[in-house]
Amino acid sequence: MATEATDPPLGDRGFGPLIQFAGQVLASAGLLTAVLYYFGYVREKAFFGYFGVDLGSAGLSTTDYLVRSAGPLFSPLVVMVVTGVAAIIAHHVLAYLLSRANRRRRRIVWATLGAIALVLLMIGAIGLNFSSEALTDPLLSPLALGVGALLLGYAAENAWTHEAVPEQLATGLAATRTLRRTLIVSLALGAAFWATTNKAYENGTAAARAIESSLPFQSQAIVYSRDRLQISGLGVRVRELGGSKAAFTFRYSGLRLLMHTGGHWFLLPATWRRHNGETMILLPDSRTDIRVELAP
Repeated sequence: MATEATDPPLGDRGFGPLIQFAGQVLASAGLLTAVLYYFGYVREKAFFGYFGVDLGSAGLSTTDYLVRSAGPLFSPLVVMVVTGVAAIIAHHVLAYLLSRANRRRRRIVWATLGAIALVLLMIGAIGLNFSSEALTDPLLSPLALGVGALLLGYAAENAWTHEAVPEQLATGLAATRTLRRTLIVSLALGAAFWATTNKAYENGTAAARAIESSLPFQSQAIVYSRDRLQISGLGVRVRELGGSKAAFTFRYSGLRLLMHTGGHWFLLPATWRRHNGETMILLPDSRTDIRVELAP
């Protein structure tokens, strides 16, 4: 075991090994694509589910899911970057302070960090298993779980390196070093995945609510049809067009465009609200007896 005189600098025992291991895990382009696809899928499932539409009927492509994953990823990435910068600053400050401290004070510091890490892990575990509103914030519980895991690994690594633990415990820490790093990084990555999944769902729901609140100001959709369609809703107006040689017989107004994808028009009555009983209208764009026109 290294003596206090030959202890490596604290800066050599920071988060570097853990970050390097995590980078190796995420290096696969196929894995990254699959993860981005999943976040886009969660986002769109929440979005379409808000309007009562099964995601399978949207016919979104892989590219659609990948593009739509950018929004949910932004917030967790910013949080992780800010947390990482704060951790690096705290690490260097701690390295400076402990370089001037005796072994007893070092042990107190590492024990305190370990206790804080365990509390954070408990918060994350409670948020994962219980539906307490205070602990189910999209980022709070996952962040507590991830930071707790990394902080526990950081404290254990440095406490062992600088002989701040009893000899028996130091032997155990040395023997389980690889396993410990693997478990800690896995837990941190799981927490990041959890946080981003929560944000993806929240992002989709928030986007749907924004459309609902601004529906009267969305693009108007005017539907022309040869035969009468079963389109109903408050504010939806149907007018029969004159002329026996007209290509279309009926004109429907009072509709708003939600989206055009997968060969379908997704239309809503301008007065649609999630709980007022009105339904979404799906019209195929391949039929010649139906035409949809858009207006501001």
